[in-house]
Amino acid sequence: MLLSLAIWFQNTALCALVRDWPLAYPIILTLHLIFISLFATTILATDLRLLGWGLRKYSISDIVDQLRVPKRIGFVLVVTCGLLTLGSKAEEYYYNPYLRVKFLLLALVGVHALVFRGSVYNKAAELDVLAEPPLRAKLAAGLSLLLWLGIAIMGRSAGYVYPPAGTHHFATLFDSAFMPSLFL
Repeated sequence: MLLSLAIWFQNTALCALVRDWPLAYPIILTLHLIFISLFATTILATDLRLLGWGLRKYSISDIVDQLRVPKRIGFVLVVTCGLLTLGSKAEEYYYNPYLRVKFLLLALVGVHALVFRGSVYNKAAELDVLAEPPLRAKLAAGLSLLLWLGIAIMGRSAGYVYPPAGTHHFATLFDSAFMPSLFL
């Protein structure tokens, strides 16, 4: 069932366009990496402040509240580019164990948000009056860092797994059939 869904997604018009236009994949992947670095900066700033390890001259509520919208925008941009790159060769990625772990970790990020949103992230002003961030806030930040680091590692590792024979559908800039047309 998941393989059928991956093949269907890969064959949608948008994913086919990304796959068929030779520069689309490298451009979208580059944007994905740029957006990841910007998004990761907002996550890191929030988590370091909640841990009490950095940005201590700013209140927790300043960091959490002011980075909430940039984090949401960054997440949408990262996911959009990620889905486009995934969709361009979804059948290949279906077999990738690192990508499966990455999706599991993304699901755990969702659980993390559900568990800690009400008690930490939406109560940042209450944390400001405490001398030290409470254990729950530190736990939220520590888990966040571990989950996002794991996602980054799994995402990067996914690029080094070769798909089974017969599932490779993507032409790269270095394919001999494409190279001559690139420079004509």
